[in-house]
Amino acid sequence: MKGMLVMAAYGLKDYYNSADDIVKTVIDHGIAAASAAALSGCIPGTGGAVAAAVSIGIILKMYISLGKLLGIYFGNGVLKALASAIVADLAGSVTAILAVSAVISFFPGIGTLGAATITGITSFCYVYLAGLIYIQMVGKILKGGKPIENLSEEELKAMAKQVANDLNMKDAVEEARKAYKNNKR
Repeated sequence: MKGMLVMAAYGLKDYYNSADDIVKTVIDHGIAAASAAALSGCIPGTGGAVAAAVSIGIILKMYISLGKLLGIYFGNGVLKALASAIVADLAGSVTAILAVSAVISFFPGIGTLGAATITGITSFCYVYLAGLIYIQMVGKILKGGKPIENLSEEELKAMAKQVANDLNMKDAVEEARKAYKNNKR
């Protein structure tokens, strides 16, 4: 069986003919987040917070890249609101792991390496899940027939929240971890 991300990307085939480009965009942004986060994970105590901020920036960039692929252009305010809604829904899943990373980072050597590893994997998963939610949400909007530009910020946030709530988070996180292992560079 194909993964959720691949299936979501193939669900957009009527709007964009290369699901592989969509998946690659998510993976590439996830790898960028993992690399930056792993470096920030070496900063004792604050590395997790830095990693989270970097991941949010990369998620915004990913949404812009995916929008360009799909011919979807959200206004900057709508894009930020959408990203913040998705990030907020994922925050609970990620916060505990980043907290562990912060504690581990205070131990020189192995603690720093462990924190960098945990923070990198977590950031990859964060971006991957944000991409999955975005792609599923866009697919739902496009299939609904209402032009995206006619949806309010509130409607987009509600839809993102619904897609996130419908997602089997345990399976999605496991898929993200496997994608990280298969794509780490």
